[in-house]
Amino acid sequence: MKSNTTVIIPCYNDGKYIIEALNSVLSQTLKAEKIIIIDDGSDVETKKILNNINIENVEVIFQNNKGVCVARNIGIDLAKTDYILNLDADDYFEATFLEKAVSILNNNLDIGVVGCYYKILKNNRLDPNVVKPVGGSVKNLLVNNNAINCSLYRKVCWNKVLGYDENMKEGYEDWDFWISILKHGWDMHILKEPLFVYRIKQNSRDIVAFKEHHMKLKLYLFEKHKQVYLDNFESYFNQVTYINYKLKLNNLKSTNTKASKIGNAILAPIRFLKIKIFK
Repeated sequence: MKSNTTVIIPCYNDGKYIIEALNSVLSQTLKAEKIIIIDDGSDVETKKILNNINIENVEVIFQNNKGVCVARNIGIDLAKTDYILNLDADDYFEATFLEKAVSILNNNLDIGVVGCYYKILKNNRLDPNVVKPVGGSVKNLLVNNNAINCSLYRKVCWNKVLGYDENMKEGYEDWDFWISILKHGWDMHILKEPLFVYRIKQNSRDIVAFKEHHMKLKLYLFEKHKQVYLDNFESYFNQVTYINYKLKLNNLKSTNTKASKIGNAILAPIRFLKIKIFK
C-alpha cells in the first residue's frame, strides 16, 4: 500500500529537534512519498543542520521569516499527493501512525482528517498520561481545539478552505483550519492510541498565544465562523455551561482545601497540647 502522503514540516530555530522529527517520519511502517521541510528564517545553527540533510525524497526550502501559516501553505501547494501530514519540527510520531491514518482515509470518504491520542514531553520527561482529543464533527471544536495540529488530512480539504489563514500569525491557526474543514461536512477521526509526542517548550508559540492573545484570537474565530456557532448554538451553550460548572467546582474544592489546611495549621498547637495533657 502506498501512503500517497506528503509530510510538511515548518521549522523555525528548531535545529535541536528537527532530526528527531524527521527520523520519526522516515521510520514509519508506511513510508511517505515525500517530506518537505520549510525553514522560516531560522538562526545560523538551524540552517547549518538543514543544509546537511541529504536524503532521497526530502526537500528543504528556505524562506525569510513569514510565519508558520505561510510556510505550511507553501509546502502543501508543492505537494503532489492526495494526503498531507503536518508535523512540527520539535514533535514526533510513533512508527505506525501513518499506516493506520492512511487506512482510515482510504476507506472512509466522509472523513477528512485523522488525528490520534498523544503524550506530552516537557523538560525531556515524557508524561505517562495520555491526552485524548475528541475530534468528530465541527460542533466538538467550537469551544476547545479538540484536535492536534499534527494530523493527516486530504489535500482537497486544504484546497476547499483556501489553505491556512495567513492572518493568524499569533496562533490558533490549526484550530481555525480544522473548523474551516469540518464545517463543510467532513469528520475528524481520532486513533485511540498515543501515536504522537507533543513537546512543550518554555516559550512555545502555543503558550504565548494563550497568555497574550487568547481573547483576541477567540473573537476572530467567532467572527470568521459566526454562522457555524449560530447553527450549533445549543451544543456550544451546553459545552460552555459544563466547562464553567467544572471550573467553579474545582475552585470550590481548591478553596475548601486551602481553608482546611489553614484550619489544621491553626488547630495543630491545640491538638498538640491536648495530647500532652491527656495522654
